Amino acid sequence: MSGDHDDLHLDLHRAVDELGKYAIVLKVKADDGVTKQEIIRFINHIMKRAVQECMENGADIVGHVKSFVYCDEGNIMGSIVDAAQESVALKDSLKADSLKQFEFTMHVIVHGIWDDVVRDLTRSILPEVFADYDMDFEILDDHYDVEKGIDHH
Repeated sequence: MSGDHDDLHLDLHRAVDELGKYAIVLKVKADDGVTKQEIIRFINHIMKRAVQECMENGADIVGHVKSFVYCDEGNIMGSIVDAAQESVALKDSLKADSLKQFEFTMHVIVHGIWDDVVRDLTRSILPEVFADYDMDFEILDDHYDVEKGIDHH
């Protein structure tokens, strides 16, 4: 009987808010520096992979995925609002041609899967994505709604 109650509880939550939301903050380092073009390639890669992973694992539409590269030399903002979007829409105010360190924040909001699933899927792609770049990362922070996680139920 408890399983039926848990399923009903989940269904009631889903009826109210079917958006899965997650944000992660990374410290990214490149000992030899990374060019601005590589940073833009990285932004496209990580954001598109996060969307793809969510869509392949239960999400049915993208709410909004956005990212921010922050450093003393400026920033680059990225945005995806459609899973079929060819490339990330960028707003570039980075005044450097190369960086050795930056902070990267990404917010993933999709419809159809829970916050904890979005978190797990997003974190799962990090080693794969970073393997394509001469950069290391450290997770500084991540945010998701624990109350909507499966453990809550």
